[in-house]
Amino acid sequence: MNHPTEDIPDRTPVWDAMQLLFMDTDVTLSYDYIIQVCAESKYEIDDLEKILFNEVLPALKFNMLDLPAPEWAGFKTEWIVERILEKHRFGKSKPLVFRRYTQGHWEALRPKIEELREKSE
Repeated sequence: MNHPTEDIPDRTPVWDAMQLLFMDTDVTLSYDYIIQVCAESKYEIDDLEKILFNEVLPALKFNMLDLPAPEWAGFKTEWIVERILEKHRFGKSKPLVFRRYTQGHWEALRPKIEELREKSE
């Protein structure tokens, strides 16, 4: 998988969809959208996991730490791209902060992404 700076156009829709996991709402209501975007992306399932944990999580965890959360509906795409390029942990291990929270959502999303991809083949 390419470095985020070398793959912005393909990563942007995935980043934009995954950001919904870090809003102060019932994020499970966004699962279908996130699953669809991820399934349609070019990324292998393990790459999607890395994108979630090492790019989206480090950039947007702050929204879950501030109560009430500063953003509920989603950040502008341009801002997300800038923030992820500034905060990503590409090539590193999963961060500890919000790891369990993010893992729980990923465990729900992953099989559904794989299932949708299988149906599309």
